Amino acid sequence: MNEAEITLISVGETEDDDVRTTIFATVDPVGRDEFNAAGEMGMKAEYKFTVWAAEYDGQEELEYDGKRLSIYRTYGARRDDKTELYTAERVGNGN
Repeated sequence: MNEAEITLISVGETEDDDVRTTIFATVDPVGRDEFNAAGEMGMKAEYKFTVWAAEYDGQEELEYDGKRLSIYRTYGARRDDKTELYTAERVGNGN
């Protein structure tokens, strides 16, 4: 488990219209089952981010380590008031 700063992104009409919120998250790689499930949706699974549920407000994307990633699935809020964000790169989008 690694703690890192991420930027949640509510996507606007243009990149200048994006609303960005920087928070801290726990970062983990995704497992094989999750990687395969994302592949079936045409995505390359990257990471699972665990954040406080109150800090996540339905954002579609996030930025981590210089990469912009799509949030393709969430899980939570869990009993510990955390939400899991599963992220991926879209296959073939040039990222």
